[in-house]
This record gives sequence, structure tokens and C-alpha cells, in this order.
Amino acid sequence: METISDARSFFDQQGSLAIWYAKYEESEESVVYANPLFCETFGLSLDEVLERRRYHLVNPPETTPETIAQYKTEDRQAMDNGFFVQRTPIGAGRGIVVFKIRFGQGILGMFKFVDSNLPGSPDAPGDLDVDFRRVLKKVMQDE
Repeated sequence: METISDARSFFDQQGSLAIWYAKYEESEESVVYANPLFCETFGLSLDEVLERRRYHLVNPPETTPETIAQYKTEDRQAMDNGFFVQRTPIGAGRGIVVFKIRFGQGILGMFKFVDSNLPGSPDAPGDLDVDFRRVLKKVMQDE
């Protein structure tokens, strides 16, 4: 799979993963793709996401500048190392797994809300659940 447009229909069908692609020019991100679950999670239409482009405009207004900076640091780590993965508790019994991979001129990002009471913390792609592995396999099939 060479481009996001090659994968668009596959990504759009992923009902348990919010997926986006952020293209980078130097240090500036531009969200150029988001699947339906990503849009639903942020309460935006695809057109709104693409119009806003920047993380600080796509995320809710209460998202702090420090959090936006953290997202960009994660993106840089994914671009430098090939991937970034993190599992974080976000409330009573809930957590979020974020997985980002270097793709083209930016990052392909995915996140999923999970039961935070599950043991362990993924720290490598092989530790990810089936939804993440399915997308990774599809994206990397031509590598």
C-alpha cells in the first residue's frame, strides 16, 4: 500500500479504530485523512477535519497547548523510530491505546478506547490487539 488513497476504503471500514493521516512539512502537521470513527469521536464531519487540518483546531478547544505539543512529539518519535505506541488510563475502567506509524511524508495514527483494567501495557507492535495488527498488516503488506 503506497498511499492513503490506496487504503481509504479499508480504513473507512475499521469500526473500532479511529484512524487519521497527518502529513508533515517541516514541523507543521496537516491532517489530510480521517476515517468515520475519528470524525465521530471528535464530533466533526470529514470536511471540517480537513478544513481545520491542524491538531489544535481538530481537537476540542479545551485541549491544552502542552497536549498538542505531546501529540507532535509522538509523531516525531513515530517518524524517527518507525512507530509510537502508548496505552494510557483515561478514567474509571477506561483507557486509550494510541499507535502511530511512519507512512509517506507523515504519520498514520490510530487510537482505540479499551478496558483499562486489562493487564499489561503494549510497548511493541506485536503486543497490539487484533484491530491494530490488521491495519498494520494491510499497510505493510508491500514492504
